[in-house]
Amino acid sequence: MSLARVLVAGAVGGFASVFSSWLVTGTVFHRYQRLTPETWRPEGPTQYALSSLLLVLAGVAVGLLFYLTGGPLGGDAHAWVARGLLFGSVVWLAAACPIHLMNAIYVRLHRGVTIGLLLDSLVGLLLIGVACAWAAR
Repeated sequence: MSLARVLVAGAVGGFASVFSSWLVTGTVFHRYQRLTPETWRPEGPTQYALSSLLLVLAGVAVGLLFYLTGGPLGGDAHAWVARGLLFGSVVWLAAACPIHLMNAIYVRLHRGVTIGLLLDSLVGLLLIGVACAWAAR
């Protein structure tokens, strides 16, 4: 498994998650943000560019984690999709899910926003996990 190949795949997965994020949070769940306007900062091109950059960098970081851990063990080279989905799910369960749920406890977020963020991060991490598993096959 090549480190460079997995990092690039993680970045590509992170880039793909920019679009899945737009679809999930920006389209389906964005209306719930309007129900708690005092919680949100204004949005614009700068915020979109910064959040997109963060998603790509997060993809690289998840790629590094995939490389350092060897990804999910077992299976053959043809099971790379399942390995990627498993890895993305575990990262989501260990990191993103608890963070979003803790924010929901302490920050005045509408339940629809929390569900959207949970789904958004899950889809993004699944994309990154599959991209990394493809690169490591």
